[in-house]
Amino acid sequence: MTAISNLLLRNARPDDRVHLLLWDTPNPVELSQITLYNGAQRVSYRENLVQRISPGAKFLTLHHQVDEELEIIKSICDQAVKPVVLLEGLDCLITYLNTQPGDYITLFWSSLENTRKLHRLLWILLPHKLAPKTWSEARIKRIPSTSL
Repeated sequence: MTAISNLLLRNARPDDRVHLLLWDTPNPVELSQITLYNGAQRVSYRENLVQRISPGAKFLTLHHQVDEELEIIKSICDQAVKPVVLLEGLDCLITYLNTQPGDYITLFWSSLENTRKLHRLLWILLPHKLAPKTWSEARIKRIPSTSL
């Protein structure tokens, strides 16, 4: 097993808040190993979003629904059956919010960082470049691209 597959996520504290796993080029095999090693459940935000889009919808207006998307993330934790959730695919929402005029991305990051009382330990998998600059370093794990 590689050092990455032995990455300990399940002991992160505080365990009722959101943590970031920054990894530019995640390998599906290593992701599966991390998931097994930590007793985690992988969940795709992207798939969740696609399931929620109405077939007749002409436009996405997620920037007007930041609070609702935060509630969706909380509900993903509520519905998880394992103690650790590894949320993938949130980069689509973050990229979308980054393209919108206004301060939607700042609102999103601030609200997400201050989210408490999650029912599961939540790790969000993101590329390094999408991580907020103000996020607490104590709640971030970085996997350097060169270690792969």
